[in-house]
Amino acid sequence: MESGDVAESDGLERLVRSAAVLRWELVPNSARRHTALVLADTLGVIMAGARRTEVAAYVSGEAGEGKLCGRLPTGPAQILDGALTSVEAATAAFVNGTAGTFLELDEGYRPTGHPGVHVIPAALAAAQALHSSGIELLTATLAGYEVTARLFEAYQLTYPLHPHGHFGAVGAALAVALLRGVDPLEPACIAATLPLLPVWQACFEGATARNAWAGSAAALGIAANRMATAGFTGARGALDVTFGELVGHPRDVSALSRHLDHADLAITQDYLKLHSACALSHAALDAVLTIAPDVDIASVSHVVVETVSNNLKINRQPRPNSLSTRFSLPYSVAAALVHGHTGPEAFEPDERVLALARRVEVRAADDLERHWPDRAPARVIVQTTAGERTVQVDNPRGHHANPAGDEELRRKFMMLCPRLDAEALLQRLLDVAAVPDCARLLA
Repeated sequence: MESGDVAESDGLERLVRSAAVLRWELVPNSARRHTALVLADTLGVIMAGARRTEVAAYVSGEAGEGKLCGRLPTGPAQILDGALTSVEAATAAFVNGTAGTFLELDEGYRPTGHPGVHVIPAALAAAQALHSSGIELLTATLAGYEVTARLFEAYQLTYPLHPHGHFGAVGAALAVALLRGVDPLEPACIAATLPLLPVWQACFEGATARNAWAGSAAALGIAANRMATAGFTGARGALDVTFGELVGHPRDVSALSRHLDHADLAITQDYLKLHSACALSHAALDAVLTIAPDVDIASVSHVVVETVSNNLKINRQPRPNSLSTRFSLPYSVAAALVHGHTGPEAFEPDERVLALARRVEVRAADDLERHWPDRAPARVIVQTTAGERTVQVDNPRGHHANPAGDEELRRKFMMLCPRLDAEALLQRLLDVAAVPDCARLLA
């Protein structure tokens, strides 16, 4: 763990502990009376606000005055658990989006961002609730992905802002609106007005609430549609202020106005993960797995990882939990050497891996830096008592410039979905364009 990591959370812990010891019997009468007054006042304000036409329309699911709307996705959708539990669409979007980031195997857009795990849970839930066809689901997903990816092109996020949550909600709102057959502008603007602003520190600490960033964005995609239908409005300039001034700066705003090219959709520049860890470590992990079969772990004295400066944010020793280990480059490299693979179980805290991780040195290399972000390179040097072994990887397997093969992705699906009908399910999902009703997609 790096110095200062614990201190950063001490203030909040002290605040929570001091509040937890409060006892009503020790509160003076004057403070008790004032507390009751504040409660009554607040409830009165809430009840008055609840009579606003926008709020009433949101609760009822009906259109606000003067608003044109298609059907809202208020029917049931499925949580992708073993039982395919049916719940309200926004809940399904939240749960599925949250579940999709637990193992750090979610797809990403290069060089940054994860549109798929934000847009797809919202689009799938809406498509199930609205009985949309597979083609409609695919179309909405592509459009939502495109919007999300272009927002990442347009704005450079200021570290330590994490790339989950914010832009994905906008893409999700647009995808849901398209499935509804309504103008997506207002839902997208509403989502943009309510940005999630997550920070990398949660990943480093291993705070699993972090996994709800994608789920919250997916649910917001549906909620924004309901809000727009009820008469709520969003700020047109919210994104430019938030990500152009407060927590980022313009990078390539032309991405916002570029004409759609069906032959060059953003989703084709994506990255399908094969390692259950932060994508910033993947080129190094590919290199390590090339070396690992020929290395006796007991003989390893030192490991050097040379990479680009963008990846140095995960140059840290982990907290003792399986989320923090996934965001530690030294631990990830050590896990690949010790276990010989990078599946989900490789990132459970392990003392053997921790011991080796302390002998992993990470540094930026100028010759690699020149290729970023067109490439995502890393070089790994493993030093043993028998000598030294070096492997360089320009782009990890699964990157659009080094795509994973069908069989690799099939094996990944089988690992993640150990069901008797997994092969048939995979084929049905691959053939989703032929599905007439997405409510039966997973039946």
